[in-house]
Amino acid sequence: GSLDPTRADTMSPTSVERCVGEFRATLTRGALPSSECVSFGVSKGLSLGIVAGAVLVKVPQISRIVANGSAKGLRVSMFRSEVLSGTVAIAYFARSGIALAAYAELFFILLQNLVILALIHGFRDGEKKNAKGKNDANDRRAGAVAFAFAAHVATVALLAFGVLANVSDKALETLYNCTTAVLIAGRAPQIAANFQTKSTGELSFASQALMSLGSAARIFTTAQEGGGVSMLLAYGMSSFMNWAILAQMLLYSKGGSDGKKRGARAGKRKTN
Repeated sequence: GSLDPTRADTMSPTSVERCVGEFRATLTRGALPSSECVSFGVSKGLSLGIVAGAVLVKVPQISRIVANGSAKGLRVSMFRSEVLSGTVAIAYFARSGIALAAYAELFFILLQNLVILALIHGFRDGEKKNAKGKNDANDRRAGAVAFAFAAHVATVALLAFGVLANVSDKALETLYNCTTAVLIAGRAPQIAANFQTKSTGELSFASQALMSLGSAARIFTTAQEGGGVSMLLAYGMSSFMNWAILAQMLLYSKGGSDGKKRGARAGKRKTN
């Protein structure tokens, strides 16, 4: 289903002005606003909260990789799928004339995912080195991270401005409709790996919790703003998989050291 920004169930400028007037009356006279305006206010508040949270949503994940000197357990496919689907979604929403508030968080998440991909490349050799040659190793690692980040940024720029900006509206809509499948293909290996090892590796609980809450809230705001079926499906599937990973983090953290031992044995069997 295509997304039409002129759909009748979106708030018209007149309705927005009326709701602003009702909220002002609530503050000055204590009058209760209409249910339509309450939904409108909640949607706008959630949208602002989602965008504000997205500014730092992946910072705990970035900090965890750097602090532990490891990207163990992080699947590149999950972050690459988010970068690809996010880039396509931004291009589609921008061309469709959708209000920026409905998808602004995608810009921040995209940038942070590019940083995480660069860190995974730099820290893929595992734990920090010992003191001998540590400075040289850190310099090489910093160079590898910087190069990987630049390469990923260049790739996204080429995709956005060299490809997506030049395809037809119909082709762009088709690509957007495929983003749900891309997200499934990208996150399924992470969920499967977590299940196999009974561990979520260096995944950050704080980042995953924020992503789960934000994606769930975005379903409501998308419906309220008149988003189409494909948009709701994409956010719905993203939310489901975010919550699945969060549930795994809660489940496997309870296993404590036993879960880690099982994960280590599973990893050893896979290596042999």
